[in-house]
Amino acid sequence: MLAAGSRPAAADLMQSSNFRLDPNVAASFGGAGSSTSYSLSATGGEPIVGAGASQSFMLGGGYNAQLPQSIQLSVLPSGTVADWSLDTGSGTAAYDNSLTGNDGVLQGAPTWATGIVNQGVLLNGSSQYLSTSISGAAPQIFTIEIWFKSTTGNGGRLMGFGSTATGASGTLDRHLYLDNAGHIIWGVSSSGQQTVATAATYNDGSWHHVAASLGAGGLLLNVDGVRQGTNLGITTAANYTGYWRAGYDNLSGWPSAPTSSYLAATIDEARVYNRQLTDQEINNDYLAGFASLQNAFTLPDIVPGTSQTYLADAIVRTEAPGYDLYMNKTAPLTHTDTTTTIPDISSSISSPAAWSEGTTKGVGFTLTAGTQLSGAWGTNPNYMYAAIPSTSELYHTRTGENGGVAEVTTIQYRADTLSTQKQGLYKTTIIYSATAKP
Repeated sequence: MLAAGSRPAAADLMQSSNFRLDPNVAASFGGAGSSTSYSLSATGGEPIVGAGASQSFMLGGGYNAQLPQSIQLSVLPSGTVADWSLDTGSGTAAYDNSLTGNDGVLQGAPTWATGIVNQGVLLNGSSQYLSTSISGAAPQIFTIEIWFKSTTGNGGRLMGFGSTATGASGTLDRHLYLDNAGHIIWGVSSSGQQTVATAATYNDGSWHHVAASLGAGGLLLNVDGVRQGTNLGITTAANYTGYWRAGYDNLSGWPSAPTSSYLAATIDEARVYNRQLTDQEINNDYLAGFASLQNAFTLPDIVPGTSQTYLADAIVRTEAPGYDLYMNKTAPLTHTDTTTTIPDISSSISSPAAWSEGTTKGVGFTLTAGTQLSGAWGTNPNYMYAAIPSTSELYHTRTGENGGVAEVTTIQYRADTLSTQKQGLYKTTIIYSATAKP
């Protein structure tokens, strides 16, 4: 979705292929490549691409190296450093779809449940939580997002950072938590404990989206796409090494600390970005989740008469000898009046063309980084652009064994409209898919 003008934009679908191996039949053949009875269910809306010895897929539920022809594709906004979609459906793994690969472990065996998008995880409020396995420096510029649904009166930690992967951390901050009444509180350590909190309560049994960030813009808290807390004077937090956690960690001594540090709630779609998202981006993520769109994100508002770009990363994990990436849009970028559109540029994937600043008008894309990129896409700064196709079309192919190492292809979208372009909201859906090359 692209939007023109200053009004908030509706959510779009930037969706990867999303298939899962049925856990009820997986053990019957152990992932061997010779079986033709792989049971695959489409959870993202795309058709099944292949099955059996030559093409077998496990998408959206985490990469499985046992399947030599399996492939996982995630398409995320650039700057995403963790994406736990919580869609595995069984076991205790919480796979990270980002390039970081910081997979989590579901401690205490929580229950898989219906999420805001596909599946989520139900935490019991006494012993269950998600913890990550890769330690890193506590970030100074970042945004965290999570969906939750709860009726608890004991509060609990939604998400945050701590010095240990399991148990109660000795050093911790970057706390996003509920107090007993259901207010959402966001806090960091910066010359003492600094927090912002919501006036409303959110333990009402409905799904809510929370985004909390820190950076040059201050300490910011958004709930359900709307800014609810701001402290512009807090731009840094404590320095230490630790882990991302969701559902539990020590909250002793923090303002309005709840009765329980464990959260009784269903959680879903947790993300970490290495930048502060804008209010518009957060609102779009909220609208995308509310519409149950997988791996959804939006491009910034189009400003008529201005050329703008936006980056997304297509992340592939596979042990197949190669892969193909496809994309298509379901309709032109169309105004809410249902008739006004923003046109595509004239060039195509088979024949991309240079972007002439101020002359080229419309919407297109190019590839700026990746493995074995076709020379037709050009190089920095002279990239070649193509229109987003209306039917699924190959835009990148990779040959040669990569040993299962995650690879990223960066897609740059670009839009330039006439100054007379009608103001308002414009939207479309873009669908991505991948096939393994035997």
